Amino acid sequence: MTKAPAITLATFVRPNPAKPSVEIEGEVVLMSIDDGLYFGLNAVGSEVWRRLGDGVTVAALCTGLAEHYDGDPARIEADTLALLDKLAARALVEFRA
Repeated sequence: MTKAPAITLATFVRPNPAKPSVEIEGEVVLMSIDDGLYFGLNAVGSEVWRRLGDGVTVAALCTGLAEHYDGDPARIEADTLALLDKLAARALVEFRA
């Protein structure tokens, strides 16, 4: 597993186009062919993935999620950063500062 640089609210994140994904019954499955692994995202993780689209800043992503779920912005930010960190460590997302 590759250690990715720290992701901040200013980071621009997008799905890695070289890593296939598919949606099955409303949930996203990501494939890391290099590792021979696949990752299933729950409903909230799948919503995060869909909102990445062609790329978005982490701040805009978190703001949209907080509005959609009417949740605590600090909690949503922490959970989103944790998910993105896991995805980045497997090169499932690409980002730039």
